[in-house]
Amino acid sequence: MSKQFIKDLKVGDRVASVYLLKKKDMQKTKEGKSYLRLAVADKSGSIEGVMWDNAETADANIEQGLPVFIKGSVSSYRENVQLKVDEARPAAQDTYKIEDLIRSVENIDGIFSKVKAYLSAISNKPLAALIKEFLDDKDLVESFKRSPAARSWHNAYIGGLLEHTWEVMYIVDKMCDIYPQANRGIAIAGAFLHDIGKTAELDPATFEYTVEGGLIGHLPLGFEILSGKIARIEGFPKETATHLRHIILSHHGEYEQQSPVLPKTLEATIVYHADDLVSQANAVKEIIMAQSQGERDWSNYVTIKSRQYFLRKPE
Repeated sequence: MSKQFIKDLKVGDRVASVYLLKKKDMQKTKEGKSYLRLAVADKSGSIEGVMWDNAETADANIEQGLPVFIKGSVSSYRENVQLKVDEARPAAQDTYKIEDLIRSVENIDGIFSKVKAYLSAISNKPLAALIKEFLDDKDLVESFKRSPAARSWHNAYIGGLLEHTWEVMYIVDKMCDIYPQANRGIAIAGAFLHDIGKTAELDPATFEYTVEGGLIGHLPLGFEILSGKIARIEGFPKETATHLRHIILSHHGEYEQQSPVLPKTLEATIVYHADDLVSQANAVKEIIMAQSQGERDWSNYVTIKSRQYFLRKPE
């Protein structure tokens, strides 16, 4: 059975291929008929679908986060491409390659080396000791290297958190060149740590929230992780600890974006805007990559941003 990648699917295509089940949700029509809404993915992208017949049987047999065999067709609904699913069942292990199903950042170890290079340049001894606490935590490092940065909006793939963190650190380092008044060590360490709570917030197998992630969120989780590491270092400067905690808690920038405090230092302001810049740019890049097939000029309407995006590159 040849693999049909999601990025290649077009309206009217017949589908018979294996995908990773990202989400499933049983619903009912106004007439009380059960149907199944689902979302599947492979390394090329994701697509939503609906199953009208035998929905309850399929729902009982397929499990979120595992490969499923999907048979059906590609249709269009409200200008969005989706699957009309005729059959959904667990995929036999010999019918797929796992590397076809899970999108992952290329060269994870290479990007991690770039992150470590920024961290190794921090000369402040307490900060260097704190960084060592993080890098010596093998389980945390492995989670950091493999976690997605978000469920869907930006860097939503294996290694996405690492990639996003490196991008933020890169911008923060350049901003410290422009603004030498900033404490580069605190700014770089804060950029490294700003999303560390996502190692506990998202399940890398399903990209869904963990119980901790759903109930607490990655800002408080990151605050807890940082506080635990600081507690292991005797005599760690209280003011330095406060600045790093502030960066974690303020990096969403606005109360409306679930930030418990606003950025109130130069370092926190730089980290917040670097984080916002690269996350928004990555999200728009992903929209353009996913929807620029054919002669379309505009993307589907993006509800979270209240706009469509122009798909064609400038000449």
